[in-house]
Amino acid sequence: MKKLALPGITLVILSLGILTGCGTTEEVKKAEPKTGQTQVVGNVDKEKAENQTGLGQIGEFGKVSVLAEADPFILEGNENIGYELSDVKLVKIEDYTEDGEWALLWGTGLDSAAELPKSVYAVIGTEKKTNKTDMSIEFSGINALVLGSEQIDAITDDMATEDEGGSTMLGGVESEGQFAVVVKDPKATSLKLLLSSAFDSETFSNDLLEEQEINLTLTSK
Repeated sequence: MKKLALPGITLVILSLGILTGCGTTEEVKKAEPKTGQTQVVGNVDKEKAENQTGLGQIGEFGKVSVLAEADPFILEGNENIGYELSDVKLVKIEDYTEDGEWALLWGTGLDSAAELPKSVYAVIGTEKKTNKTDMSIEFSGINALVLGSEQIDAITDDMATEDEGGSTMLGGVESEGQFAVVVKDPKATSLKLLLSSAFDSETFSNDLLEEQEINLTLTSK
């Protein structure tokens, strides 16, 4: 009796599979964008996703608009230190998320979210640092920047939440992190950054990399 019942069960299963398949096909067709509509991928508007490129964690602070950006910088000719600066942008942040409010309170020095202005401007960038030696070194990367006539401490005023564990780098390691500082002038076209010196952690000899300025031009989007 069990052997005779198997074909019936199989037919039921196949029928259900066909019906389910048809329902899935109809759902896919309904989900396809009509002509002139913006395609949505993973609940993220495609155009919005493109605008978020290069923002890193700052893209999670609220509505972020890129006002200007600068070309990347690569440190050349140094056998001990590798350094790359990319995704340098002047951005406008508004419609803050909860994470954005916390970060901006730190960046602005204000006491409560109610005191935050409706929009805030910031300079952001991504640093990639490499210790090419076999010893521990001290190298903090960008430690100050000047936008227009305003100078900002990029270490104490950095509102990016990533923490690479300070300036100490063990031999042969590579680290990457983002910085973000609140600025006042959204129309500035020049950006000056101060790249820290690098020295070994044992003798503190300051001969691996001398402190130097990086001058960038901000080009409006």
